[in-house]
Amino acid sequence: MGNFYVNYTTHGVTQGEVAKALAERTCIVTQSANDTVVVFDEESDSQDQEVISSLATELSLKLRCPVLAVLNHDDDIFWYQLYRDGKLEDEYDSSPGYFDESAEPSAPVGGDAAKLCAAFGSTKIEEVERVLRKSSFDDDGYVFAFERHGDLVNALGISTFGVGTAYASFEYDELPEGLSAEDVIRTA
Repeated sequence: MGNFYVNYTTHGVTQGEVAKALAERTCIVTQSANDTVVVFDEESDSQDQEVISSLATELSLKLRCPVLAVLNHDDDIFWYQLYRDGKLEDEYDSSPGYFDESAEPSAPVGGDAAKLCAAFGSTKIEEVERVLRKSSFDDDGYVFAFERHGDLVNALGISTFGVGTAYASFEYDELPEGLSAEDVIRTA
């Protein structure tokens, strides 16, 4: 069984600002790393894409910052949405048709490396593009979705706290490397 997780990475705002914006939700907010703060929302662990999109929209609008909402489903699917000022700016799916039994395996769809890099201040557009385009059925492709996520955050130069981590991870004391319980704020 692979990873199942959802999280949100904000850019250019403080941990306190993010926690304040989420005061009414049950969330965990990490300390800042590389000018990014990662959010784990209890309700989002259900992997309901409407919930994910709604929270990402709200966060990006309230905080006036880029928000990268990420979903990993059983390490088979890496899906994200990038929001800026409450608007969906970019969307990506590493395994389109995954839930359609009649669909043939296909290459990833969506994802704009230039928009991602601009949102997070990275100059590594070509590297981000390579990460997005590798197909899981290519010889050098990704076997697990968390590997793609890890390569993406490294290319963007953002916090690694979200890779492989869900809200539930904290409930089981499975914190990301470099993060302690004292480094997070719990809301609601």
